[in-house]
Amino acid sequence: MGEIVAALVAGVAGGVPLFVVASGLTLIYGVMRVLNFAHGALFALGAFVLATVLGGAAPSPLMLVVALLVAAVVVGAVGAVSEVTIFRRLYTRDHTTTLLASYALLLTLGGLTEQIWGVTPRSQAQAIELAGAVGIGGIRVAVYDLVLIGIGLVLAAGLTVLLRRSSFGQNIRAVAHDETMARALGVRARRVQLPVFVLGSALAGLAGALIAPLVSIEPGLAPTFVVQSFAVVIIGGLGSIPGALVAALLIGVLESFAVSFQPGLVGFSLYIGVAAVLLLRPGGLLSTSSGLREA
Repeated sequence: MGEIVAALVAGVAGGVPLFVVASGLTLIYGVMRVLNFAHGALFALGAFVLATVLGGAAPSPLMLVVALLVAAVVVGAVGAVSEVTIFRRLYTRDHTTTLLASYALLLTLGGLTEQIWGVTPRSQAQAIELAGAVGIGGIRVAVYDLVLIGIGLVLAAGLTVLLRRSSFGQNIRAVAHDETMARALGVRARRVQLPVFVLGSALAGLAGALIAPLVSIEPGLAPTFVVQSFAVVIIGGLGSIPGALVAALLIGVLESFAVSFQPGLVGFSLYIGVAAVLLLRPGGLLSTSSGLREA
């Protein structure tokens, strides 16, 4: 029983970065209807920025928080430039055009990442205070796993409050539901689209920074996590933040259980989850016809 609980906790923690990056992807799709393939490159960029700020050394918890914020801000700024120079011109174009543009941006950012940081994998040491494990109910749980779960809860609550309780969130849901009607009611879509794109990009950067101490930091993170984030969006339902949360935790738990009890399925649990959901509920677990209006 202890092994099952430990695997469950590790799976939930592993699902948090997936939720963070997929929630950004969901926000961008919900408002602009852009499936941004470059989101994976923004994720990798966040990991590289954090490793650069910290220099690979074990930071203090406060310095780690500062580095996380710096990574989110830098990647958010890259997202702002991308929205203004590329995507803003394509909102009225067909999905194929925006997909090709986002894929081109993925390749471009990947190339820039290699030029700046090279192709040699980097590592980032964990904060000493967060590197150990604690005993809870007879099982050992990594401290950083608990930190990730806490961050996930805070971000999920924050996004919920933003979308449901703020005037900006109401504008987001209005534009996501019907941009033409929102404009007729006085909502300035441009003032919604840019901040949402920046927020979605910053979330991708934050997710990459969060996972940096746990993985080998290299440009190959981009294609890996863009596939996983799209899988989360598909499983959860396009445009659904709660769906992204449920799907990310589901994938994290499946992968954790595979690692613990069925190593032969490691790496395949993602596809098993996607296949099962598409067979049982093709629209996603929490799909809605109105996307972020129901967020």
